[in-house]
Parts: sequence; structure tokens; C-alpha cells
Amino acid sequence: MTHEEIKLAQYIDELSVGHVNFTKLGDDIFRANNQSRYVIDSLAYSVINRTIQLTQGYITLVNTNNYIAAIPLIRLQLDNALRFFAIMQVNDPNDFFQYFMNGKPVYRYKSHTGDKLTDSYLAKKLEAVCPGVLRLYKDICDYVHLSKQHVHASKYFDKGEVKLSVMDVDHPIDAFSLEAKVNFALNMLAVGKLILIVLDRWKRLKQSFPVPDRNSITSVEF
Repeated sequence: MTHEEIKLAQYIDELSVGHVNFTKLGDDIFRANNQSRYVIDSLAYSVINRTIQLTQGYITLVNTNNYIAAIPLIRLQLDNALRFFAIMQVNDPNDFFQYFMNGKPVYRYKSHTGDKLTDSYLAKKLEAVCPGVLRLYKDICDYVHLSKQHVHASKYFDKGEVKLSVMDVDHPIDAFSLEAKVNFALNMLAVGKLILIVLDRWKRLKQSFPVPDRNSITSVEF
């Protein structure tokens, strides 16, 4: 195996065991503050579960060399970090949670500074926590929406001539370089670590709160 092939295999292996860290963090969140329950806990658990399942989906797809389907999952993973981070940008997390659970669009809700919680706004705010988030957000969006990246992925070289190809499931053309695959796996890992950082912030905040009145939703504060 080449050095790049070894790195790719190592990154995929690291992704495959990442659920252990999220399971432990979920248990830590559950036990925090004498196992007190807050409405935000349910959102934290949804992020943990979605993160684990998206990671497993990514691994399944890359193992079949289906990168066109796998790469958008990096953006969906980043969405976990953005949406949970949004809670930390509002005046009343409980009100935001109820708004969220009513199916209303997050991008219309305003932060404590009066800015709408658009994905681009949240990406800019997260950039301060983890430099590189904004660049990744912009780059990966190209793989979510039909873009030039998909046009490039439909081309291949044959005897120096650029040709177009309709996908052959049994004999697919490898549209991405090994270096690109390594970078995609590294980005998936990086987003997972970002999610752990954001969720850990909630765990530490929760630990310092007074025990809520279980009979009153208004006492369940962020």
C-alpha cells in the first residue's frame, strides 16, 4: 500500500470507532448535574444519534467507492454542529427549542445580537471556535447542490482525450484522486471532533445549573 492508501485506511478505521466517544459523551450528559433533565438534552441526543448514523453511512458509501453520495454527508454532519451551536447564540434556549420542535425554520430565528441564524452566520460564528469551518462549509456545499464538481466527476481521460461517462455500477470510473479521498475522510473526522466540542460545552454548562423543577418546563433553563 502507498502512504496515501495507508492514511485513508487509518482515517476510515478511526471513523468506524468514533461512536465510542459519542456514546461516552451521551452518558456524561445524562449523568451531569445529578442526572437532571433539561429540554436541550433531547436535542443533544438527537445530534449524537444522527452523527453516529451519518458516519456509518459515510463509511458504507466510501467502501463501495460511491463518493458522489458520500461527500454530501460531510455537510449534513456539519449541520449537526451548526444547529446545536445555534442554541448558544440565543437569549432563550427553551423558546428556541419549542420553535424548533414546531417545525419552524431555524434561519428565521434571531440570535441574541439580532442576527438571523442562517447556516452561513452560524458557520462564521463557529469559525472562531474551530478555524477552517467556514472554508469547509463553502467547499462541501458544492457537492450538495448540482455544481461544477458533478460535471468534473462525469469526465475521464482516455489516451489523453477528455470523455464523458454515464455511470456503470459494475465498472465505475474513479472520479476522485486518492489525495482527495484522504482529504474527505479527514474532513469527516474533523467535523465529528467539532461536534464533540460543541456538545461538551453543553455538558459543562449543564453541570453548573440548579436542579430543575420537573413539573415546570419554564424552570428547565439552558
